[in-house]
Amino acid sequence: MMAIGKSESLGKARGLMDDFVRRTGLEGNKGDLAQRYLWTDAFAVQTLFGLAHALEDDAYSKYAVKLVDVVHENLGRYRPDDVRKGWISGLPEAEGWKHPTAGGLRIGKRLPERKADEPFDEQLEWERDGQYFHYITRWVNALLQVQQETGEQRYADWAAELTQAGGRFIDKSGSRLRMYWKMSIDLSRPLVPSMGAHDPLEGLICAESALETAPHKAPELKPLISDFEEICSGQDWSTADALGIGGLLLNTLRASELSTTKNTMPEAIRPEKLWADSFNGLKVYARMHKAEGPASQRLAFRECGLSLGLRALSGLKEQLAALGLNLEELEKFIPLAESIEGFWSKPENQRAATWTEHLDINAVTLAASMVANHYPFAFCAIQKTR
Repeated sequence: MMAIGKSESLGKARGLMDDFVRRTGLEGNKGDLAQRYLWTDAFAVQTLFGLAHALEDDAYSKYAVKLVDVVHENLGRYRPDDVRKGWISGLPEAEGWKHPTAGGLRIGKRLPERKADEPFDEQLEWERDGQYFHYITRWVNALLQVQQETGEQRYADWAAELTQAGGRFIDKSGSRLRMYWKMSIDLSRPLVPSMGAHDPLEGLICAESALETAPHKAPELKPLISDFEEICSGQDWSTADALGIGGLLLNTLRASELSTTKNTMPEAIRPEKLWADSFNGLKVYARMHKAEGPASQRLAFRECGLSLGLRALSGLKEQLAALGLNLEELEKFIPLAESIEGFWSKPENQRAATWTEHLDINAVTLAASMVANHYPFAFCAIQKTR
């Protein structure tokens, strides 16, 4: 498959994000501002900042900042159809605006969360609201990026407070600490008790990152860091799942950033380990990937999550090499990113139900991958000056 030219891909990314901005109400009077989904919006914030730099157009930075407030206004509160009202944290209105992430953030799913007396239905649970830990960590990363872009400390404080709220996902009832995958909106009970494969890894990196930018939150964050370290101890993060590998690559960037300021890194999140585990998964996935497989049997956001990680890591390889991370093997997988972006840029593939039924998340992750090829700094706080 012919790769998309770099300038062409930036134009496509701009078009995708312009449509997203209009469709979800961030621009003009059309669209629905309440149409929020935490995972999509987290990547949208970073992608909009990336576009602002790549295109030298500050309008995209303004959209990113506006999106943060809109997410907090909608997902930091109970659903409109919930008998409970106000901020999830229970804080009064004015105080809630000062600490919008203190109670966590809703996913933004279509259906209300499962009630305590309702039977579990695995398929239906995918459509029900609640809180996902791995979505919380994505928003922490987005907030840290906003703090870096704006210089405003409140975003780092909100990231720290959200990380602290995420600590309620840790299950301390057994002989060994573990985590819940999904919890109720008010974080009072687990909805899916199994643990996400990379949740403790992302929790540890987010807690360490939040501590770096909000050191005054140390009393709340340091106990969490100890808990996450315990859960992470001895873990192998390797996976053959496209989205999982992409997330692992982005976490490699975050861990590399932390390594510039920390004298010692927990073994479980050392950049060398994360890259080695990513590489193991990449080798397996590359053998399985069917470049011309039908769009009806593929999910764009999962594949584009992988290409995003590849693009971001590749774009920062010189900075990472200066930090001692050897990425010689990475470049052999860049054609995989080119193939994924090229496939999902085709109009006929964007007419498939697998694209249209998940339009926002597909469009944003494809745009994110393309933007990372131009401005990878939007997905990691490693500075050009380092």
